[in-house]
Amino acid sequence: MKRTTYFLYPLILLSVFLFSSCNDDDDKTTVTEDAVANEWIDQTMRFWYYWADEIPARSSLNFKAKPENFFYSLLSSKDGKSTDNGHYYYSSIEKLDAVTRSSTDYGLGLKIQLWILSQNPTKYAANVLYVLPGSPADEAGIKRGNWIFSVNGTAINGTNVYDLIGTESVTVAFGDYYNTVASGYNTATLNPAAVNDHPIIYKETMQSQSTDMKVVGYMVFNHFTSGPDGNDDTTYNDDMVQTFTEFKNHGVTDFILDLRYNGGGLVTVAKLLSELLAPQSAMGQTFCQLRYNSQMAEHNYTYIYEENAANLNLNRLYVLTGTYTASASEAVINCLKPYYDVVLLGEQTEGKNVGSITLTTEKYGYEIHPIVCQIYNSLNQSDYSNGFTPDWELTGNDRLLNGDIPFGDTENDILLNVALQYVRGNSAVKATPATRDFGFAATPVILDMDKNRSNRLIVPSPSAN
Repeated sequence: MKRTTYFLYPLILLSVFLFSSCNDDDDKTTVTEDAVANEWIDQTMRFWYYWADEIPARSSLNFKAKPENFFYSLLSSKDGKSTDNGHYYYSSIEKLDAVTRSSTDYGLGLKIQLWILSQNPTKYAANVLYVLPGSPADEAGIKRGNWIFSVNGTAINGTNVYDLIGTESVTVAFGDYYNTVASGYNTATLNPAAVNDHPIIYKETMQSQSTDMKVVGYMVFNHFTSGPDGNDDTTYNDDMVQTFTEFKNHGVTDFILDLRYNGGGLVTVAKLLSELLAPQSAMGQTFCQLRYNSQMAEHNYTYIYEENAANLNLNRLYVLTGTYTASASEAVINCLKPYYDVVLLGEQTEGKNVGSITLTTEKYGYEIHPIVCQIYNSLNQSDYSNGFTPDWELTGNDRLLNGDIPFGDTENDILLNVALQYVRGNSAVKATPATRDFGFAATPVILDMDKNRSNRLIVPSPSAN
């Protein structure tokens, strides 16, 4: 039996099941099987792909090519982004045996950003953006703001940095950048394990002189997932509503939403979060619109804001952004903007205003993720393909985390400090910050691991709308 399941990366999940006869000989791949797989890819793409009218004529395609090469030969130049290092696509393909199917996250439990700290010779280091509580990285003593200098005895580079997100044991050298020369560094062997990747990694209600005695809610939200056991599990949704109920009971009047490391997730979760943050005047109005290609236009769909008892009825929202802020995170920003002032603080976001589905066929052994739609807000706006430019931009070395800087550190976390100055009404904060001098000018390295499947927004199948 052949089953085809549809997912959306970054903006849609389409769950459709098709059935046909099984083939017990599917394990062996031949040129003939590749050609048959390519026929399936071609037909599927010509129906679902957002830029289907730009797919080359069949007569110009090589159906004997490996499916990976064949798939990319179909794609539009509008798909993805062009960088100094070339063009990367949002649409992607992978073998089924490379796709993780477990509902349990398994790894080292940390997120990193690779930086070039010097040239001639090139020196790299990985800045730790956060560590999941109870993870192997956490138990080894690695902290947010630390640096990882080597993996398995080899200095960090653009290749072995991927070992930090893998499922193999690694030995790392890490420490606070300032203390490394004077005090050396720590080493630890990290053994992958099941980790609890709850999307709400930190939450706090603040009321002090730093908030001008206003009651401020702060939440670090790292992915739009409804629960740990699939899209029908609402455990995380329930936790989010409970969290906002607590914020409301504490009398929160201002809110700082930290989306610096959030690459996306379910559109229903994005909608729920927006319903908790939006002003009451938005209830019953449009949250977002999904628009497909001309063949799928009848399935265009509009989501509406619904009442929620935990809604904070805010007058404005402060959002912390970074280069990892993408997809569902950007949809929340775009779809709240028509209803009040959304103040962005941080770095330019990714600029993913399109979505893809995942089509899986066990018979051919491949999973493809073609872009299929674009997302708009209530004002028909979707003009953030270059990302959102922050109202206050973090530049230069100020983008780095140096030392042990836990979430909620209002002194050393520059962006949180700036957000609180905005809450207090400090207009002087709008000036460009002075770049910190560490004896180097760091340059970020774009990693492929953050450009495809980690950035997504998932919605129900058009047939269910």
